[in-house]
Amino acid sequence: MEIKYHHFSNVDSTNSFARRELNSFSDDCWTAISSDTQTKGRGQNGSDWVDSPCDSLLMTIISPEIKWDNSKIMNAHMSGSLAIMNFLVNHGFNARLKWPNDVYIGSGKIAGILSEASWQGDFCNRFFFGLGMNVRNAPDGYSFLGSNYLPEQFRIPLAEVIVNQIIIEKKDIRFIYERSLFHWNIGCDWKDLSTGELFQAKTTGVCADGSLELTLLSGEVRTFANKEVMFLNSNKIF
Repeated sequence: MEIKYHHFSNVDSTNSFARRELNSFSDDCWTAISSDTQTKGRGQNGSDWVDSPCDSLLMTIISPEIKWDNSKIMNAHMSGSLAIMNFLVNHGFNARLKWPNDVYIGSGKIAGILSEASWQGDFCNRFFFGLGMNVRNAPDGYSFLGSNYLPEQFRIPLAEVIVNQIIIEKKDIRFIYERSLFHWNIGCDWKDLSTGELFQAKTTGVCADGSLELTLLSGEVRTFANKEVMFLNSNKIF
């Protein structure tokens, strides 16, 4: 497995840069693009990612030319997310996942993930796995690894772990991903973003398309796509 690395001092967004300059990078191997800071860091669905310059690991991993359908894209997203979590666990951190694109240590978010795809007809021909991780510092309320760490010490080993995990096509990846969510199968408070309704439910599944299955106290099962529901807290209500 070959990964080519390109590091920059400043880009608008590693994902945006990767997509805009895609023809500049190899199409027959994986490529990892990183930057010391971003001027327009992006999260899922138009949200922002604000970094502390030179304190964060900011990286986008580009696939070689591929021919993936939607299910493979979702599996790649879950595989990459699990790779980050396991990497942190192996370094002694109590990391867990939060659906659909966050990594937590304790009660604070330490990393956000932005998966995107370039399409050719009905198939994804290039996959982009973006990562922003707080390493030496973070805004109030967020987690970070510690002031004794440097972002550059994690770039290559973490990229290798992510790519290896994506390449290995585990049939039970969704099962593993579900049970790595810190809110898995415990009663939590949620908010329906379309209606404003507050309700209590357990996370009981992640569907093949990546949507979240929640089971209410009444036994009613509801399914939500990203940005349709908001996690509020996990008090282990039931």
